[in-house]
Amino acid sequence: MTLTDAQGLLERCFTGVEEGAPRLREQEDARFALRPSAVWLEYRWYIQAHGMAEVFLKWGRVSAEQSPTAEATVLRVHLLGASPVLAERAHRLLEGGTPSKDPMLDLVGDDGLRRECAAFGRTRVTVEHWDSPLGPRPLLDEARFNALAAVLASPDSTPEARHEAVQRLADERSPRVSAVLLALVERKPSLMALRVLSEWGVVEAREALHRDVSQVAPDNPADLWALTALDRRLQAWATLRGAGGG
Repeated sequence: MTLTDAQGLLERCFTGVEEGAPRLREQEDARFALRPSAVWLEYRWYIQAHGMAEVFLKWGRVSAEQSPTAEATVLRVHLLGASPVLAERAHRLLEGGTPSKDPMLDLVGDDGLRRECAAFGRTRVTVEHWDSPLGPRPLLDEARFNALAAVLASPDSTPEARHEAVQRLADERSPRVSAVLLALVERKPSLMALRVLSEWGVVEAREALHRDVSQVAPDNPADLWALTALDRRLQAWATLRGAGGG
């Protein structure tokens, strides 16, 4: 499937669905020209009801003139929140393909996500269900929660320790965890915490995220890309909730 074919498939399957933030197309932004990668990326954020379909495309890092006919290697959709309409639209992307195993499973193992994957030649189309589970998640033991929160609050904790603590806290999706993670990113940069907060739609994290974007070194396009994508995700959540995207 060429890039043009993949983009056309997206347009057909999501026709009439609002996009909550401007598309992020790496090849069209000079800031990302030196990002160390063998592929170009394009992200989109479709929104509806209480959910979001975050889409990304990958294709070989060829020239702009060659891109339309380049092979799209990956078309992946993350379903966040709760929208049966978006889930149905995303499922249309798989129609006509050959059911297959997602290669990501070899890298991440069983991470608890439900994935549907189909192959169209060498193009892999995957729908990942990041949808919120019904009902609250079990709370962490109080002592465990306090110990993890203390790691984030400590000025002496290492980035590695904070990263691990954020991952463990994220097992409990709750207001108290959101508050702890938000307090962390307001004090210091934490890409992992911003990933979690943006997945959960905590739009209050955008101010800290904008600070981090402004502090990224010019020779670090990888972090700039990651932070910009998270900001667009939060912008889409804000649009969905009628809070505006500015």
